Amino acid sequence: MRWFVTLVAALFGGAGAASADVLAGQNWIDKVASAPGKWTPVGDMRLPSGRMFVGDPSWGDDSHMRGALPSLAARFDIWLRLDPQSGRIQLVWLAAGGRAPVRRGQQIEFGTDSAYFAFGDAGAGQDLAQVGDLEPFVANDSFEFLLPQVQRPGFSWKVLPVPPGDGPVHLVNAFNDGSRAAVWLHDRSGAVSGVLIDVIGMAPGQVWLDKLLPAAA
Repeated sequence: MRWFVTLVAALFGGAGAASADVLAGQNWIDKVASAPGKWTPVGDMRLPSGRMFVGDPSWGDDSHMRGALPSLAARFDIWLRLDPQSGRIQLVWLAAGGRAPVRRGQQIEFGTDSAYFAFGDAGAGQDLAQVGDLEPFVANDSFEFLLPQVQRPGFSWKVLPVPPGDGPVHLVNAFNDGSRAAVWLHDRSGAVSGVLIDVIGMAPGQVWLDKLLPAAA
């Protein structure tokens, strides 16, 4: 499995993506997770606004934007860790290229009321919050705009451009409601290893993986 991840990283991320640093986050997750998983790369995410949102846009207002934070990196490689049997998403790892994580930093806490959540650049998130104001008419609000996507049979992961700027918003099927967090993890130098969104609680006892690391001083 590890050779496959290394090969795919090289193909999708260029020469630097095959380095041990880029895989350090995945290696740490595999070491501490309570169950096996299959890594799947799904592209990258660029953050021109310098801020990132993570949240549930199904309320139809700007609730998904209320915890938006500085991204601390201009670009992330997006990896999904899937259950090998069911194919369900265990977690999302937004790799920033730092070494193995040793502490956690800032975080966005969010809840899911419709068993899915979204993340992306804050500019696209703001467009999503204002989609009901577009002319010509697109949808009444973010709830109606996204509903056909998340109701499609087999929905697990989707990237959707949001008008008028067509900035991408990433949708994740969480399969159940609940409270979660997107947590920035840092290496020993203080660099960002990546952002971890643990969907189901992958530490032993269904504890969130980020709780295994101390908070930054």
